[in-house]
Amino acid sequence: MRIEGQSKLGYYPTPETSLHRIITWLSLSGDGPRRYLDPCAGKGEALAAIAAAHGPAQTYGIELSDLRAADARQVLTHVINTGYEYAVLTDETFSLCLLNPPYDGETETGGGTRLEETFLVNTTLRLVPGGVLIYIIPQGRLANEKIARHLLGWYSELRCFKLADDDYPVFKQVVAFGLRRTEYRAPTGDAMREVMEAWATGQGVADWTESVEEPDGTRKKVRRPVLAGMPHLQPGHGEYVIPVSPIRGRHGAPFRFQYQVVSDDDMLREADEAAARLDAGREWIELVPQVAPPVIEPAMTPKKGHIAMQVSGGLLGTNLLRDPNGRTLLLKGNVRKYTVRRSGELEEFDFSRDNEDEKKRHLRKVEIEERFENLLTTLDGAGGLTTHASAEAISDLLNRYVAQLAEIVQSRNVPQYDMKPEAWEWAVFTPLSRGRRLPGRSETGLTDFQKHLAIALGRICLQHGAGIAMSEMATGVCHEAWRMNG
Repeated sequence: MRIEGQSKLGYYPTPETSLHRIITWLSLSGDGPRRYLDPCAGKGEALAAIAAAHGPAQTYGIELSDLRAADARQVLTHVINTGYEYAVLTDETFSLCLLNPPYDGETETGGGTRLEETFLVNTTLRLVPGGVLIYIIPQGRLANEKIARHLLGWYSELRCFKLADDDYPVFKQVVAFGLRRTEYRAPTGDAMREVMEAWATGQGVADWTESVEEPDGTRKKVRRPVLAGMPHLQPGHGEYVIPVSPIRGRHGAPFRFQYQVVSDDDMLREADEAAARLDAGREWIELVPQVAPPVIEPAMTPKKGHIAMQVSGGLLGTNLLRDPNGRTLLLKGNVRKYTVRRSGELEEFDFSRDNEDEKKRHLRKVEIEERFENLLTTLDGAGGLTTHASAEAISDLLNRYVAQLAEIVQSRNVPQYDMKPEAWEWAVFTPLSRGRRLPGRSETGLTDFQKHLAIALGRICLQHGAGIAMSEMATGVCHEAWRMNG
């Protein structure tokens, strides 16, 4: 709804003169309870006036504004302060509906589905078959195809009038009367076109005629509108009879007119539950930046070369160290990706046969290669920030601080195997591979390191059910030994 409509919450009351004339078109038949509905009740005066003239009746109003809802409670039987979409009403339980909806679209700019259409469609279901609809909207909206099709399909005895002489020039509104049919009856194409053209040109449906036609050889009864210039609303003579309201609604459903009040506690609880679902969602977790390096549980303590690779690759994050003089130092490694662009003549192509396009002879070959550069950055206590890119400088720094880095790695990523095997574990691998001899080694069997690696991998597999071995060359034999004896 646009800003002007929002300021009034879509409230435009029914003009008094037209309201008095609307009442004259209504009458009662028989005794019994009646329920009247106004889904945009405002202060409730319009529905209260109808009930006072054609009662007794129970009046039900829905109003979004809390101030106007308080006024409506003084004149209507039942009022709920909420938006119409939040109210719970039973289908086919109201004898009459006074519908003067907001004149706008659903969005803030006035776009989307028209509210006149939304309220009309939802209200129709609440009326009993034979129930009276009083529909007040701007004349231009009456020619909307969806609104016109709904009115013609759901309502009989449909009549449209401009508001009373004094009211119409101010509001440019029309009022449509109709009796709800039991079932929807799709209007014929001819009737639809005639009525829409009439409404669009300021004409109205003065009456309806029935005739028998045989356009395709079959006899059928056809209702056609009698069109005339749309007159201003004049006093009626009770043409629209308000039926009695049933105790129960469609399919025996009990009557309901209510809505669930949402308290502040309810909103907080729903917000907490929504936040919990969001925090547990994989998509949200993937968006959360890592404030600390991931914890890795290696099978064995990494070697110095592995630690150097972790540091230069940025896997250890920022590390607090001490230089040889005991002063604190921050060290962080990362990898920078850059591209190298090379160009040259396209010597491998032969353009000798193509003499039509000389530009092709001047084409050049361009190659783009992605490369990666290791960087190591230090920040000393005096604020000196230094970035090292050369292999010599990085190697010198890592050799100088590798012992401290190893302690950090081991405290943060605790090895699963402490190089202290059980006696039975060592005994399992000692007799293996007696017939194999590594190059440059006279002894047969597994080396001590291969035994340690196989034991570490075995422990990981027993704990987690699987393991990944990232190891050096010549360790494959221990993997085979573990597979045979695992």
